Amino acid sequence: MFLRTVFGYYSYAQEIQIMNVQMKGENIEVMYNLLDERIDRSYTVNLYISKDNFIQPMEQVSGDVGVDIPVGNNKKLIWHAKNELGADFEGDISLELKGNYYVPFITIDGITEGREFERGKEHDVIWSGGRGDNILNFELYRGEDLIVSFEERPNNGNTSIQIPVKVKPGDNYRFRISDKRNRDDVVYTDYFIIKRKIPLSLQLVSTAVIGVGAGFLIQFLIPEPPISDPPLPSR
Repeated sequence: MFLRTVFGYYSYAQEIQIMNVQMKGENIEVMYNLLDERIDRSYTVNLYISKDNFIQPMEQVSGDVGVDIPVGNNKKLIWHAKNELGADFEGDISLELKGNYYVPFITIDGITEGREFERGKEHDVIWSGGRGDNILNFELYRGEDLIVSFEERPNNGNTSIQIPVKVKPGDNYRFRISDKRNRDDVVYTDYFIIKRKIPLSLQLVSTAVIGVGAGFLIQFLIPEPPISDPPLPSR
């Protein structure tokens, strides 16, 4: 794979300031600043290439890219170019970084930082906003990794979600909710915690109690040795 890049930027924001672009192996790293005099704003930032005349955003990108990117310096995204273009690609590619104001298409209620979700139990998710014809995709992420995709839901303002018991307990989980027909309509919940339905300590105690009970049962079922007849008197 041979790739030479020419970089530009475009933004509806005040400014996207490109600080550094470099190839590292088969990936391209882009360092940038997202500048706005209002630091409470956030943006949707996507990477585009000249191969399709900057029409579709690249999908094999990680880091500070996508929705709800806060204003600030020292942003970094990594484009996994080989995965996106294929190992046999050769040629020049121009890159553009595009951004616009991020406005959530729905507002999630009740999922705050640190909330706990039990595996195997139904949990209510409530939201407001959006259009009546939205078909919503619900996905569970841990950090940047997709863990579970759930069934599509209508935009009726509430639903119930059950976390599968196979999901590992821990923190850094969040829901990604998107409109099936508009890839730009995406929101993330705050991060929350997933825990076991029955704490592991209680499971261990239960196992120990069962083990003790089984021991008594086994002892109870073992018959006592028979009492032998008294010896005959000696002559």
